Amino acid sequence: MTLTALALSVALSGCVTPALDSGAFRQNARGAVGSGLSETSTAALVVEQVLADRVTDAVADTSLSNCEDAIGPIEDSFGKVQPPHGRDDSLRTDVLDTLGDADTAIADARIAARRDDTEGLQQALTDLDAVITDFEQLEQGLG
Repeated sequence: MTLTALALSVALSGCVTPALDSGAFRQNARGAVGSGLSETSTAALVVEQVLADRVTDAVADTSLSNCEDAIGPIEDSFGKVQPPHGRDDSLRTDVLDTLGDADTAIADARIAARRDDTEGLQQALTDLDAVITDFEQLEQGLG
């Protein structure tokens, strides 16, 4: 997990630089979307493994907690970057909304896993998959 933390730190470092123009802002958005997609995909994979009874409760709890711990700083860092132009506001809103949805879905997955709540895990997986789709669409739009 140390390598994951290092990779996340490097990815986040791009999110805290000032966006002097739309190109720089879009680059910050790409970094946030890529990092959010990675954490959300990891959480979905963990939930799939829990539902298939392929991981221990401790592994699931640690993995989902790590994903949840990672998504917050991504959201915070990108949220602090001011869009340089009004035309960039909708991108900011879309990225932050999707990161917020990811945070909620990952938290719901963690809670369901700790409660051994199969229905809750299935719903969390559905929510995580929807967020993954949203991230992928954002990623495609950012080229």
